Amino acid sequence: MTRDQPPLVEPDEPEPSGHIEPTGPGPLVVLGSIGLVAGWAARGIAIRNGSPTPVISWTAVAVVWFVMAVTAGTAYLTWRTVHRERRRLTAQQGVRRLALGKTIDRLAALALGGSIGMLISTIGASGNGADVLALRAIAAAVGAAAAVAAGLLLEHACRVPPAARGDLR
Repeated sequence: MTRDQPPLVEPDEPEPSGHIEPTGPGPLVVLGSIGLVAGWAARGIAIRNGSPTPVISWTAVAVVWFVMAVTAGTAYLTWRTVHRERRRLTAQQGVRRLALGKTIDRLAALALGGSIGMLISTIGASGNGADVLALRAIAAAVGAAAAVAAGLLLEHACRVPPAARGDLR
């Protein structure tokens, strides 16, 4: 082998597009449907197996609302920094916040479906705790819906304004 040989030419690879699409309704509907079926089926399966019926604790409701509040606060601070003050986030900050928004909206959609499924499973149920479970399921569903919105808002806040994109290309 000599050094005069030309380098191996690799096949042309398409250039990466350089952007991440915002979350559409498709993944959220699919995850919400999966959560709905799982939440609805959990009570029936537990009753048939003789296991204790699943419950939604007030702690779980509080965690959903806390996650929503933190995500909404991060979305507001990100929007204010990028869009109002026209300051730039570092690449790591932008990617982390975008990943956080995408993760929260997907997990919250799953939790929303699960809460609604648990609520549906209590319809017509009598006995101790059915009313409390329904109330907790409603509180968790409202918090999860707000968390989905907060995650989507965080994704939107991470978008670079068109005027600032010119120097990135």
